[in-house]
Amino acid sequence: MSESQNIPQENFKEQVPNSKEVVNENVSPEQIITSAEFSNETLEIPKSEIENMEVHHHPHVDSHLHGKKKFKEYFLEFLMIFLAVTLGFFAEQMRENVADHSREKEFMKSMVEDLKTDTANMNTFYTHSNLVISQIDSLMYLIRNPDRNHYGQSMYYFARVITTGLGRFELSDRSYEEMKSSGSLRLVNDDVLSDSISKYYSSQTNFKEQAELQLTKMAAYTDIATRLFDGNVFQQMLQRFPYKVIPPQGNPQLLTNDAAIINQYVGTLHYYSAIIIINSSRAKLESNSSINLIKMIQEKYNLH
Repeated sequence: MSESQNIPQENFKEQVPNSKEVVNENVSPEQIITSAEFSNETLEIPKSEIENMEVHHHPHVDSHLHGKKKFKEYFLEFLMIFLAVTLGFFAEQMRENVADHSREKEFMKSMVEDLKTDTANMNTFYTHSNLVISQIDSLMYLIRNPDRNHYGQSMYYFARVITTGLGRFELSDRSYEEMKSSGSLRLVNDDVLSDSISKYYSSQTNFKEQAELQLTKMAAYTDIATRLFDGNVFQQMLQRFPYKVIPPQGNPQLLTNDAAIINQYVGTLHYYSAIIIINSSRAKLESNSSINLIKMIQEKYNLH
């Protein structure tokens, strides 16, 4: 064959490369080498190593041991939750105890002030009661005297002033009533002190009832007094400012010397005097009780 015939075939081979040798012109030679090496290394991994890797990826664990581990975890979680709840409960109890103790102390401070007021009021009542009792004794003596007409000024003065010298006793029980209505009396955890407080206010309630009875007896006395004494004279005996009962002018006389009316008047005066004496004696005793209760509270709560 001639050379001219062979040249086109060689040119054709250069223009159309072998399909096995077709490569991506954008891939560098280093990437081709690395890819080939990686492919060779992958292919060269022994089968035994692959099996070992599979075994490591899926470990076999004894189910008995696995169960023990889970139980311990559950127990520890339960224990931690239990301790947290228990500690929270005790913390809340401590907080409530501190708050209750603070409220208790504040109530006791207020009660001490009430007791001091009661003590002052009862001492005043006792002093005024003794004065009124002395004036009633003098009035009864003069009005039963055959020469009573000579003592008109003194009789009128005593007859009118004995209803003004006594104030109405008011129990200072604000703190006690507040504690009782709110259920706070339970805060007093000292049984002796709690009993003393209950007894004191129970007796004070009775004392208050006696004071009401005293007012009833005084009303009965004023009714009978108008039958024996001249109301116009009484009016002249009043000093308006400051309010005060003063002795009348001259020697005013009784409206009547009737023995029955005088006896009725003296009897009514007696019952009025008796309730004042009872309340006066009780005021003295209750004043001592309030002082003792103040000391107990102050010592218990360090309120000195």
